[in-house]
Amino acid sequence: MSEGEENETCLFLSFLQTLEKSARKRLFEKPSCAFFIFRMLPPMSQQIIVQLIWKGNLQPETSENIDWDRWIKLLSSLDIIQPDDESTSKIPYSIDFSFRRSYLFAVMSGSCRISGLKQQILDEKRKQKEVGKKASERWDCILRYLALPTEQNQKSVSATTRHLFSAAKFTSGDANIEITTVGFQFLLLSPVQQMWTYIIEYFKLEIANGHDIVDLLDLLIQIVLCANKGYEPGHEAFVLENDWDERQNEMIAHLRELGVIFIRKTKDGIFFLTPLLSHLATSELSTAGNSIEKTSNGSVIVETNFRLYAYTSSPLQLAILSTFTEMTYRFNDMSVGMLTRESVRRALQVGITAAQIISFLRTNAHPQCLATGGTLNCLPITVADQIRLWEDERKRMDLKDAYMYSTFESDDEYFGVRNFAQQEGILLWANNDQKLVIVTEDGHERVKQWYKANRKS
Repeated sequence: MSEGEENETCLFLSFLQTLEKSARKRLFEKPSCAFFIFRMLPPMSQQIIVQLIWKGNLQPETSENIDWDRWIKLLSSLDIIQPDDESTSKIPYSIDFSFRRSYLFAVMSGSCRISGLKQQILDEKRKQKEVGKKASERWDCILRYLALPTEQNQKSVSATTRHLFSAAKFTSGDANIEITTVGFQFLLLSPVQQMWTYIIEYFKLEIANGHDIVDLLDLLIQIVLCANKGYEPGHEAFVLENDWDERQNEMIAHLRELGVIFIRKTKDGIFFLTPLLSHLATSELSTAGNSIEKTSNGSVIVETNFRLYAYTSSPLQLAILSTFTEMTYRFNDMSVGMLTRESVRRALQVGITAAQIISFLRTNAHPQCLATGGTLNCLPITVADQIRLWEDERKRMDLKDAYMYSTFESDDEYFGVRNFAQQEGILLWANNDQKLVIVTEDGHERVKQWYKANRKS
């Protein structure tokens, strides 16, 4: 398990925690949703569910030296388990009945069968061999609009996407749209994190408009479950159902815009799965840290002298690199820049973190760097460490609003104020020689009240 899995919850599960309990219960009643939620859980949480379902309790030999509270808290917050006073297990919890029934049905049926989507057999003429390329073009249009919200790029995305980016604070302004700090942070995320963030913001927008998203989530999960390891993009088609309601059809159109699915013509009545769908088929935590995706289209080479080479002509890639790199030369298919203290600090000042910069450089590393250095050493360790040190430089001082007291009339008055502030836990600093006392902003009123009550004594 990666460090991220131990300390974080994936975006999908975090979003489920924000839903109403009744909505989660309705999701548990659907085998596809219960199975997908189980897949997104960390391994230790999965182990708790499996043992409580099949064995009724945890085996003693597997429960020693393990802090179960962390994983139980996650499952409890999702209402998957609840306390069971009658249980004699070391972990006195029971599985939600609907979740247990749906999960068991899904395990015995298989992911493709429980998805409920009808597959259509195609002849060679109807197969779409360039689905992956077309899907990437769709997704690039969205990222390009965010990085460079020009009038031309605005025409390449839907009004829903523009409204979504504005609601998520990725962009600001009405007439002159500009990318925000949060938007830049989104661009530096891994492709899996970007896709999940976008999907969750879409559902948040639906909730804000007063819509029920249970059926939308169910349909999305059904599509995602069809993206098994053996499928060939463009070679398998699924039927666009006539009984889908208006909002489900709107979501299908939106998934088409994202490049998650491909629809040649709506009148054909079918859609194809694309390689981008695999981003939603897994937790973003499983691709973080040491499990960086080895993409064949990486273009960035970073040398130990902090010089950066980007073998790309993509305005999107160059716009992202320029946020933390001093670009010095630009040619038709290659640009050169330097990672400097000033350029990195400029990015840090607008909210971008060192971890995001390092992750972006590794994710977009040139294939030759991946071949020689692997997923970690494709970015020189000295460069990664220096970026972190530049970030640590900004953490030397912790600024807080405070109040300072001076010119006390006597030593007793000074020591009285100092001791009171110390007892109350609001003292930040005191100097006995200069008779100075500094307290927190919140503690100022308490000091005033104490001083008025004890001034005469």
